[in-house]
Amino acid sequence: MKESRKLLAGRISKASTFLIFLGLSAVIFILTDLLKIGNNSDKWIFLELGNIRNILNQISINAIIAFGMTLVILVNGIDLSVGSMVAVAGVTLGVFFIQLEIPLLISYLLVLIIGGLVGFSNGMVITKIKLPPFIVTLASFQIFRGLAFILVNGQAKFTTDESFKIIGNRFLFGFMPISILAMLAIFIFYHLLLSRTSLGRKIYLTGGNEEAARFSGIRIDWVRISAYTLTGISATVSGILLASRLGSGSPNVGVGYELDAIAATVVGGTSFTGGMGTITGTLIGALILGVISNGLNLLGISPFFQQIVRGLIILSAVILDSRKR
Repeated sequence: MKESRKLLAGRISKASTFLIFLGLSAVIFILTDLLKIGNNSDKWIFLELGNIRNILNQISINAIIAFGMTLVILVNGIDLSVGSMVAVAGVTLGVFFIQLEIPLLISYLLVLIIGGLVGFSNGMVITKIKLPPFIVTLASFQIFRGLAFILVNGQAKFTTDESFKIIGNRFLFGFMPISILAMLAIFIFYHLLLSRTSLGRKIYLTGGNEEAARFSGIRIDWVRISAYTLTGISATVSGILLASRLGSGSPNVGVGYELDAIAATVVGGTSFTGGMGTITGTLIGALILGVISNGLNLLGISPFFQQIVRGLIILSAVILDSRKR
């Protein structure tokens, strides 16, 4: 087991090193251009504290989703429904707090429970009915998106209540957005889960060698269900943060978030075949994508072109992963 973990760490390190170098090279290119053409000044716009804080704040939503996505990919699965879960979380929070006037903390708790149940249901269908994760979560993607529209009749729930907007917009100590702290707290939780708990070891073994895991007495189905449940909760946390940031629960949000989460996960070195990857790598992957996206924005590059760049990054990461196997 120790030897396999060492081999795993080595393979992750090689993949991550290449991708980090790729990301940092892009950053250097962006900084050079900004130095030359940015408002005809010699100011390093990219390295301003406000811009760095903006990058971290912007990636927090995607990173939290990607942490959960890492778990399901580690067990050789995938979850395409997370973007729709973000929308469901936002509209249910809006219904509970804005429409039904349920206290905010209780509304948070209810929404998190719903998110966990949604992830649990995905895991149950995948493991008990033995359907492919791609098909199940693709269906869930459509079902939950439709449900989000039905809950609010296609109209976003807006509020002027400042308490609703606190966690998505407020700063602690005058400079640190709460959403960044939430991302770091969830990162620490998942890092400890995978590196220090029996569930983490079971997740790696299930994805790396399911037959060996089964012979070891590991309940494979429940490991996978746990992974999908945690992914549902992660997507729900992101949905709550996004709703708070926008001051509304909208059924239109979260479109394409599943692809951003997958991109951060694979760029961070997690293998699509399962059993290989780290939460630290996923955070680095989200940072790389955030830095590249922010740099392109500062250069005035079209957001449509940025979608092409994101797709090429995913393709490159998958090709690298396949060549290392």
